[in-house]
Amino acid sequence: MTDNIQQNNQLDNFIEQYKQLENEIKMLQEDKKALINDLKENHGITPSVLRKAIRVAKIRTDIGDDITQFDHLVDQMEGMIK
Repeated sequence: MTDNIQQNNQLDNFIEQYKQLENEIKMLQEDKKALINDLKENHGITPSVLRKAIRVAKIRTDIGDDITQFDHLVDQMEGMIK
C-alpha cells in the first residue's frame, strides 16, 4: 500500500511540474509573439519574413564550413523549387 501511495505522490509531482512547464512555455511563446509584433509595428518588418530569415540563419550557422557549397547549391536551385 505504501508503494501505491508513493507512486501516486510521484505522479502528482510529475503532473504539477509538467503543468508548470507547459505554462512557462505558453508565456514564452506569448513573449516571442509580442517581440515579433513590436518589430512589425515599429520597424515595418513582416513577421513571416522575419521567421523565415531566422530559420535560414539557423541553417547557415549549422552548416558551418560548408557554407560556400550550400550557397552554390541554393543559387542553382533558386526559382526551380517551389
